[in-house]
Amino acid sequence: MTASTIDKKRDLPLWIWVGLPLASLALRFIAPAVLDAEGWKQQMTEEFGLVQNLTVIFLLPAIVAGVLIFLRRRELPRGVGWVMLLVALGALYFAGEEASWGQHWLGYKTPEAVKKINTQDEFNFHNTHNIFNNVPRQLMFAAIVVGGIILPLVLKRRLAAPEAPKSPRYWLIPNYRLVLISAMAILLRLPKRMEHILGAPSSGSYADLAFFKGSGEFKEYCYAMVIMFYMLSVYLRMRSRKSRTG
Repeated sequence: MTASTIDKKRDLPLWIWVGLPLASLALRFIAPAVLDAEGWKQQMTEEFGLVQNLTVIFLLPAIVAGVLIFLRRRELPRGVGWVMLLVALGALYFAGEEASWGQHWLGYKTPEAVKKINTQDEFNFHNTHNIFNNVPRQLMFAAIVVGGIILPLVLKRRLAAPEAPKSPRYWLIPNYRLVLISAMAILLRLPKRMEHILGAPSSGSYADLAFFKGSGEFKEYCYAMVIMFYMLSVYLRMRSRKSRTG
């Protein structure tokens, strides 16, 4: 019996790793058809909108799962728990930056020292210097391409072998359940990247709103879902194995 067969019932269920990405895709393409321009902008791009809030919400279970895995790190191969804690800290930074560390919800003022270096007068780091903005984005993109698509597909049979859970790579390399949302995160950014070839649609048109405008916010939304799926998958498989050995 393979490791994937053993863990199948205690990994991410189909309705989450397939259903949630497809529902998100439907949201992306249906919203421009049912909302007026102002309503679409508010929900899909602004700080208190649906996309921004869901991005933060997706990261919360990832943070919790990472801490729980770390606390039970002795049940996993050496070093895995520390990596999970590092991912949880990254998710905390991601969520904090998206919400400007609570400023968007609590409404406190940006300190003068931060306001002087922040391009949007917000209490966050990613609007102060490219090293806090572009570097994390590029690292996340590379991780999704390699870890979310290439490695899960190339190593699918090895990760499903009965002895696979004894190896750190079984826990560190995402399984095939991340491929769909990872592919979405990559493909949905292509229209904006290829605007010089495709040509920009008229501003405010359905094509403009569905494929071009708000692509950055929706990409981050997909990134957050990737992190959530990854951490929950590891936690569910770990808990499943503990319950069986117990």
